[in-house]
Amino acid sequence: MGYTREDGCRAWLTYGMINPDILAAILEECGSAEAVYDEFQRSGGRFLKQWRVNDASIAALQEHAPRQQMHEMMVTMRKLDVGVIALGDNAYPDALRNIQNPPAILFYRGNPDCLVGKCIAVVGSRTPTPRSEMATHDICRELSDRGVTIISGFAMGVDTAAHRGCLAGASPTAAVLACGIDVIYPQENEDLREEIVAKGGVLLSEYPLGMRSGKHVFQMRNRIISGLAKAVLMMEARIQSGSMITVQHALDQGRDVFAYPGVPDSEASEGAHQLLREGAIYFTSAQDVLEDLSWAEDGPAITQQQKKALPEMNDEQRRIYALLGQGEMSFDELSARSGIPTPQLSVSLTLMQMSGVIRALPGKTYCRI
Repeated sequence: MGYTREDGCRAWLTYGMINPDILAAILEECGSAEAVYDEFQRSGGRFLKQWRVNDASIAALQEHAPRQQMHEMMVTMRKLDVGVIALGDNAYPDALRNIQNPPAILFYRGNPDCLVGKCIAVVGSRTPTPRSEMATHDICRELSDRGVTIISGFAMGVDTAAHRGCLAGASPTAAVLACGIDVIYPQENEDLREEIVAKGGVLLSEYPLGMRSGKHVFQMRNRIISGLAKAVLMMEARIQSGSMITVQHALDQGRDVFAYPGVPDSEASEGAHQLLREGAIYFTSAQDVLEDLSWAEDGPAITQQQKKALPEMNDEQRRIYALLGQGEMSFDELSARSGIPTPQLSVSLTLMQMSGVIRALPGKTYCRI
């Protein structure tokens, strides 16, 4: 991935941990992250005082402003192929633009275009019951086979089951991290990070490189999980939990909330049962969710036999296949969304047609078979 000075200055700005609304206002006023950096260097950061940016934030920005620090940051981004986008960019997820306090700057690794189509967030306990963990995996796999991208928070338990269930289906998954995008957390999910990216999904974070997780970080992260989705599925959680915070964000954002019924009188299910008493949508299967969202008629599920019949594909071909899971696309759309150079895209499309996984339509448009 190629980088500009603007990319570097955006990444640098995240070290200030400035409130996203204030940071968005600063960027709008100055016109670019480069302009903010240049003015910061000229004034020693004093100009940020007019936005009531605190001394701790200014000190953090000063610490990372030297040229060597900026260089090391960009080396890390290049090594991991990390991109950075701002609220005003076309590539910024549309679903996030209108939520309260949207991230002013987002890091991503993988394919953010998997967030363009049908997206559902799945939340729940880090220590789920085996019943809930299995249900999460199976429901997410079935939703994935119907073209739904599953969004979750990459924690152990329900989050991990949701991501793995989606990857077992036909669609990519998106993980919203509560740490810097270069930080491997939790350690047990290191392989899952790579699988998400390799299969056309995306890792997202609004936090600076190298930042570790913390309680406040998780709570802030949760608004992004719900904000990216059409609906939130609560699988299992106690009343006092981060999952319930995500549900509150979803309600504030006008998202649909579904609750999976657990064992009566179980503490592990008390959060879902409370939501059901308060009017959340009852569901026990992927079909329930699809019907309630009017997605049930959007196409047949991909069967296990069909999945087994799919030929081996390289990373570029899997990215193309994931994009076409959202519907027919022209060559130009695929080029713009995949980021694959035109000559390589043309070769990949030809090979995929020859292997029988996609079909060319009139007008240089393509679809899955």
